[in-house]
Amino acid sequence: MKFEKYIYKKNIKNLPKELLPREKALKYGIDKLSDIELLALSLGQGTKELNVLGLASLILKDKSLKDLKEISLEELLKIKGIGTAKALQILSIIEIAKRIEEEDEKITVNKPSDVYNLVKFLHKEKQEKLIGIYTNLQNQVLGIKTVAIGSLNIISIKPRDIFVHALELNAYGIILAHNHPEGSCEPSEEDIEFTKNLQELALKLGFELLDHIIVGKKDYISLANKGFI
Repeated sequence: MKFEKYIYKKNIKNLPKELLPREKALKYGIDKLSDIELLALSLGQGTKELNVLGLASLILKDKSLKDLKEISLEELLKIKGIGTAKALQILSIIEIAKRIEEEDEKITVNKPSDVYNLVKFLHKEKQEKLIGIYTNLQNQVLGIKTVAIGSLNIISIKPRDIFVHALELNAYGIILAHNHPEGSCEPSEEDIEFTKNLQELALKLGFELLDHIIVGKKDYISLANKGFI
């Protein structure tokens, strides 16, 4: 740690070349850089007290790059040496990464098998789980949330626990999925009643319940395909 502090306070031009992010990226490839080195390369320069590696280390204290996804302007401005311009530079880097990730990872669900591919892990679960899959008008997945875990009484689940995520994600469609650990994927009367009640409530709130998938040990069914939605 003392060595790192010493390195972080030295003028970047006086550091050995093997410690410089740009030289290291050129020699070994940018994928070989650490989180600190990648952030330092993006920042370009440090402050009066810390070189760019030191500044990157300060920003990432006890964090990884993934942890910066939700960092705010106010949080960045609290870091010593970070002014408005530098904070906005960091936020722009994060926003670019987010948008690239969103474009690359958009998943479309057009049929029950598409949904099953997202939740087929449920057939191995020993506990019941209720999953909410939230989509936009183009059936692109905006988010997947675990709504409830445990010995579920499907009737007792509060609809607000489902709809709160739809509101947060500004979703249009909702798809539910839950498992029957005992094996059979046939819907119970409670499953059907719960689904129909939720469908009515969804319409009143401006959402559409698109499907409810029940996953058994080896198979699954779609309540939409069964005509219950």
